[in-house]
Amino acid sequence: MIVKTKDLYSFSQAAEILGVTAQRLFELCSSSYVEKVHQNNRIYFTKESIRQLVLRGDV
Repeated sequence: MIVKTKDLYSFSQAAEILGVTAQRLFELCSSSYVEKVHQNNRIYFTKESIRQLVLRGDV
């Protein structure tokens, strides 16, 4: 189940949405072009950053 929180998606939610493993998402988000939001020692992704990953064809 995907639960949206304050217009941000958690790491595991983003991996599920994109249909990739957590390891692959970690590799993808290490790039500086991927927008990430850091809150409470956690990484979150915006809807736009997930969209950009899909459009780039990285997933």
